[in-house]
Amino acid sequence: MNKIIIYIVLVICAIVHSTGCSAKKDTQQTIKLVVVSAYNCDSCSAIDDTIEYLQRIDRALEIKKVDIHNPDGAMYVSQYHLWRIPVYIFLDGNGRELYRLEGEQSRSEIEKGLSIAKQRITNRNKPE
Repeated sequence: MNKIIIYIVLVICAIVHSTGCSAKKDTQQTIKLVVVSAYNCDSCSAIDDTIEYLQRIDRALEIKKVDIHNPDGAMYVSQYHLWRIPVYIFLDGNGRELYRLEGEQSRSEIEKGLSIAKQRITNRNKPE
C-alpha cells in the first residue's frame, strides 16, 4: 500500500514538473509586438493595415497597439524611453526588448524586425 502511495505521489510530481517547464518555455518563446503611435501622427496612418498583415502571416504573434495620449501608451513611452513615433517594439514573454524599429517602416522592414526578434529569442534560449 505504501509503495502505491509513493508511486502516485511521484507520478503527480512528474506531471506538475513537466507542465511547469513547458509553460515556462512557452513564455520564453513568446514574442509580443507593441506598436506605439498617436492619433494625430501622419506617419502612423498605415499601421492598421500592417498589423492586419502581420497577424495573417504569424498568428502566434501577439500585437498590441497603443496611443501615446493614453495612459497605457504613456507607460510604454516612459518604460522604453521612446522619442519617435511610430515605434515597433518586439518584446519577449517577460517584457524584455528584443528589437525596435522607429519611424515609418515598410512591411518588409517590419517583417525583417520580426525575423531578428525571433532569432534573438532563439539565441537567448539556447542552453549554454
